[in-house]
Amino acid sequence: MHPLTITVYDRNVRHMLSDDNQSSSHHTPDGNSHAMFPTNIKYVFEDDDTSLAPTESENDDGIENMIIVNLEESGTLSGVELISDQFEMLSYKGVTSGNDPMVDDVELEVVSQFTDLSNLVHDLPLDELIRLYVIQNEQMQTISNSM
Repeated sequence: MHPLTITVYDRNVRHMLSDDNQSSSHHTPDGNSHAMFPTNIKYVFEDDDTSLAPTESENDDGIENMIIVNLEESGTLSGVELISDQFEMLSYKGVTSGNDPMVDDVELEVVSQFTDLSNLVHDLPLDELIRLYVIQNEQMQTISNSM
């Protein structure tokens, strides 16, 4: 199996309003989200390869999020699951290069926990407030539909 690049885009509207969280993610050019690249990967499991099981009993208390990527033998993406207390998945897609069906990149759109925006939006015009809350409502509907 060839290496995959996993990119997570946090679509929380908070990122449109402030740049105070730049240390753990990068502002995307469209200004609508932060791009994160998952690191500190502890386990890789493949059904056919038992040699990838953990070698020692490790303490898993540091695991915050799990991304499960399901690939077919041909390398096509068959599903992605996110297990997290901080994020909810909105959508995912596999990116291929050329006519090759093998997935090279996996992109996830997630939303981080909704927070109080009142201190960030007090100077915004009404039409901008409406736009932000419409986006949040669409995100909540997507999350609700996926349950």
